[in-house]
Amino acid sequence: MALRSRAKTVRWAVFSESPSSCAAKAAGSELPHAPAAWENKKVLISLSNKEGQKEQVLFIGKTLASLGFTLIGTKGTADFYNANGIKCEFVNKIGGGRPDVIDVILNKEVCLVINTPKAKRNYAEDRKTIRKACLKYKVPYITTLAGAVAAVQGIEAVKGGHGGEGSVKSLQEYHALIK
Repeated sequence: MALRSRAKTVRWAVFSESPSSCAAKAAGSELPHAPAAWENKKVLISLSNKEGQKEQVLFIGKTLASLGFTLIGTKGTADFYNANGIKCEFVNKIGGGRPDVIDVILNKEVCLVINTPKAKRNYAEDRKTIRKACLKYKVPYITTLAGAVAAVQGIEAVKGGHGGEGSVKSLQEYHALIK
């Protein structure tokens, strides 16, 4: 399930935390925490409109890299990030050779997938295959650039000490606290 569909989740937090981060928690699909120095957490990114929304795309890549994530991208995305000074490893698209994006999900190599597909190729079938793999292996899956920006901001906020465990409660939990 994409984070955008969870955007209407009511957010109650002690500190300012991204609504998408709160929505993901409420839906049972947590965003990854920023990696510790000894961890190697990878994020798979495949973005269709990189040049048209360059500022947001660069924000996503720079922020994830600065938080310590390793970026893995399909050819166009990896080339775009590398050309802009953000290190990004390459992975094949579905049917483009091995390993491909499904392989890295099935092998549990990634902790987050950001995929904004183009209306070309077999995009509907590819998107469905990626979504099914993410659901099966419990990998958060984001399909919009706005959702990706919000998720990155949420991960950054948690690393900065704003939010995280115990700061987000459901309405029922707040109701139970009323005496």
